[in-house]
Amino acid sequence: MVSSPTMAERSSAGPAANSELTCAECGAIPIPGEIERAVEARIADLKARGGDCSRYATVLESSYRSGQITLRPYMWRTGSHLTSGEGKPNGDMMLAREIDSLNVGVRTVDDVVWTMEHEAAHIAFDLASGNEANEQKTDQTVRACKS
Repeated sequence: MVSSPTMAERSSAGPAANSELTCAECGAIPIPGEIERAVEARIADLKARGGDCSRYATVLESSYRSGQITLRPYMWRTGSHLTSGEGKPNGDMMLAREIDSLNVGVRTVDDVVWTMEHEAAHIAFDLASGNEANEQKTDQTVRACKS
């Protein structure tokens, strides 16, 4: 099940979120079966690893099972940056399936799952996005759980 922010949530999120309402191709899409299978397998692997891996696996699993993960067809702009994922402290996540509508670059299933893990780690360890040190710490954590 895929959830999408409500009109009220988008309205309270500021001008950038309001502009999303006019984009007919920006809405939530169903999570494809291959991504669902990859997430299920990844959650099991992370839990089996224990420690930090298990800690953010718990967040990922909770968000996934409760329908708090929204998959959008393409990446979106946040200021001057192209964004592939965004997580909120309550477990809500928004992720991009592809880079753009022209498929100039294609995101693999692994890319999408990496983004899910990255956002789950931000949430689990209370690491604010946008801070370079936090981004590095988040990436290190996810990388350590991949090896």
